[in-house]
Amino acid sequence: MSKQMSLWGAGCIAVAIAISTGCSNAADQGSSGAERTDQPSATPAAATAIAAPATVVPTPSATAAPAVKSVSLIPEVREYSGSGRGYELDGVNVQADYSADQTLPLGLFLPETMIRFEQDGRTAWGTADKHNYITLIKLSSENGTTGGKFEPGTDRRLLKFKEYEGSREDGDRRVETFIFTAYKDTYRAEIHIQDEQRDKLLPLFTSMLSGMEYMEKHPPIKPGVFFKVPDVGPSPGNKQALQETLDCIAAWAAGDKEKFAATMYSPLLNDNLQYLLDHKNVYRFHKLTVVGIPVEGAKRAAFFVEFTQMTSEGYITDSNNEISLLLNKQGEWKIASID
Repeated sequence: MSKQMSLWGAGCIAVAIAISTGCSNAADQGSSGAERTDQPSATPAAATAIAAPATVVPTPSATAAPAVKSVSLIPEVREYSGSGRGYELDGVNVQADYSADQTLPLGLFLPETMIRFEQDGRTAWGTADKHNYITLIKLSSENGTTGGKFEPGTDRRLLKFKEYEGSREDGDRRVETFIFTAYKDTYRAEIHIQDEQRDKLLPLFTSMLSGMEYMEKHPPIKPGVFFKVPDVGPSPGNKQALQETLDCIAAWAAGDKEKFAATMYSPLLNDNLQYLLDHKNVYRFHKLTVVGIPVEGAKRAAFFVEFTQMTSEGYITDSNNEISLLLNKQGEWKIASID
C-alpha cells in the first residue's frame, strides 16, 4: 500500500475515534475513484477537523436586495439638452416632457398623466388630485434651510439608495427624503406619498428623480423680427417673394395663425407647419439671408432665416431654417416649405 493510502487510512481511524463510526465507508470512497482533482492528501489532523460541525455560509441569492446605501439614485445631474422621455405606467408607455422647477435650476420629466403645481411655496410634480407628489428644496446653512431630521426609513426599496435620508409622517402621507448635489449645490428631494398609492407610484417617483436634469435660469427673450431686411433688387417678383417671406416670419413670431396661413402654398402645408405656432415657444428672428430668387438651377426661391427659440420651460436654443417658395397659379411666390 502506498504512503498516500496509509495516511488516508490513519485519517479514517482518527475520524472513527472522534465520531464512533467505522472507516469502511471512507476507505471505500478513497478507493472508488471519486473525483478529487488537485486536492492534497489528508493528514490525520485535517481528517479530525472534518468531524467538527461545519459553518454554513449562505450563498447570496440572485434576487437578494442590494445592501443599504449601495446604489446611487441620482448619480449625476446632467444639463438638459432639449430631449424628452417616456415611462411605463400600468403596462402603457406614457410620454414625459421636461418640467422645470419655477425657482430652482432643476427639472423633472413629467408624465403627461401628471401635473405641475405649487405646494407650500415650492414647485410640485404629481397626481392630478395633488395628494402624491415630489418637491425639491435647496439646502443652505446661510438662510437656515438645512437637511432637517427624519426617522430612519424601513422601505427596502429606498434603503439601498446612497442619497436616502429617511422619512417622516405628514398627515395621511409619508415623506421620503433624499439629499443630493447638483452643480456644487446641495438639495433635498421629497416624495410625498399615500400608503395606498405607494406600490404604484414609488417606482415612478424614484425614476423621475433619477432622471432629473439641470437647466440654468434665463430672463425671457423678446419675441419678434429684429434683422435688417436684405436687398433683393428692383424686380417686382423678387420684392414679392421677399415680402411673402417677411409676412410669414412676422406671423410665426406673433403666433398669428390667420396671417401665417395666408402665406402658405397650400392648406395641407399650413396644417403640417402648425407646430411652429405652438404658444409654448417664443421666437426672436435676428438674420435673414437670400439664397436665391429663384435658386440657381431650380424653380423655387429660398431664404435662410436664423433665430433664437425659448420654450415655456425656459430652454433656449439658437436655430435656423431654410424657407422655400414656389409660384402658384396666379404667379405669386408662396411658402412651400420650412426646414
